[in-house]
Amino acid sequence: MEIIAQLGSLLGLSFISGINLYATVAVVGICSKFNLVQGLPPELSTLGNDAVIVVALLLYAVEFLVDKVPGLDSLWDSIHTLIRPLGGAMLALMQVGEASPALEVIVFMLGASLASAAHMAKAGTRLIVNTSPEPFSNIVISTGEDLAAIGFSYLTLAHPTLSFFLTLACLALIAFLMPLTFRIVRMLLGAMLFKMKYFVRSDAVEASLRSMPMHYDLFFDKHKEPDEKIFWTGRGYAVRVPGVSKYAPVQVVISSKAVHLLYKRRFRINEKVLALDEIRERKHYSGFLMTRWLLRSSKGDWLIYLYQPLYASVPQDLTPLERVNEKAV
Repeated sequence: MEIIAQLGSLLGLSFISGINLYATVAVVGICSKFNLVQGLPPELSTLGNDAVIVVALLLYAVEFLVDKVPGLDSLWDSIHTLIRPLGGAMLALMQVGEASPALEVIVFMLGASLASAAHMAKAGTRLIVNTSPEPFSNIVISTGEDLAAIGFSYLTLAHPTLSFFLTLACLALIAFLMPLTFRIVRMLLGAMLFKMKYFVRSDAVEASLRSMPMHYDLFFDKHKEPDEKIFWTGRGYAVRVPGVSKYAPVQVVISSKAVHLLYKRRFRINEKVLALDEIRERKHYSGFLMTRWLLRSSKGDWLIYLYQPLYASVPQDLTPLERVNEKAV
């Protein structure tokens, strides 16, 4: 159990520093200076220095304020992409004391990896939250992170064995949610880049409509019906489409016969097809970055996110008979 306790302290402090490095350092320093927790590794006594505590608290106060402002918090996270992992590695190295060079390298990599995992989870979550137009969710999430950083840091020092298992549970949860978080963050970053490109170049939408990735173009040519013509194509994201991973990137193709979704899965191109005459209702819900496009049919509903400037060019009439004579793209 002693080894687990040592690992719990090492892993726990490294992990939570990826959420808030300055709060972690301040908690460790205060606990060390005022002997709030007995049996701390002697190497951590360095953090009990008055100057270290004051600087950590000042930096935490700055982060506390910045972290409550949408947009500034993501910028702050970007600046700390290297700082937090290095801080996590430092906290891990401080706890091993005198050790062999090989062990120090292993501990450094382990501490940096744990802090990086927590940092990426925090930064990705904050980017998702920032898409909400109201600031209150951002403040709630940020306050929860502050409380978690302070509470988890103290728990790691006072109950390292429990911290060991909680850290493993947090890592497992991050690993489980990371693919979904990655897809959402990729969608939001793509939407922001497209929005900026549209702001700089008004013909960005037309340029996007004229081009379809070659691998999708070849696939569609091979699988389409002989008389099927393309009326519109653009990049989208499948939010709720049966058989497609949530927020997976898709190439949307509206033809004279159906709406096609082309997407990659396990390095292979797949296709979902919804015939135009099966669509009973279509709706859209506009947002700042994305437009939610809802297609209802007897086979189930499709919910697709499209870049907001791109949706304006989507054909408004999807009735096959009325679109046969329209000019193809």
